Amino acid sequence: MANTPRTLAAAISLVLGLAGFSRAADPPAPKEDPDFSAWVEQRIRDWQPAAAEKRFDEIGWCHSILEAERLARKYQRPIFWFTHDGRMDVGRC
Repeated sequence: MANTPRTLAAAISLVLGLAGFSRAADPPAPKEDPDFSAWVEQRIRDWQPAAAEKRFDEIGWCHSILEAERLARKYQRPIFWFTHDGRMDVGRC
């Protein structure tokens, strides 16, 4: 694609349009609270994950297989072996 003025103008318009769209998704802050601290605190509480969304934290993680085997014997539970090579945030193990 050639870098023509028309292409550059279209790209700038697209970026500015998407930036405006993302800002429109947030509800406006209330005008009566001058420091907006209560509004910000409420927004933070609203975005926190619920207990049902944090079930991952209930897993008994171990740092070594020896520790996992000791706990498995003690509580008569199986071991689920999870290993990964790379970055977990891309969804591949």
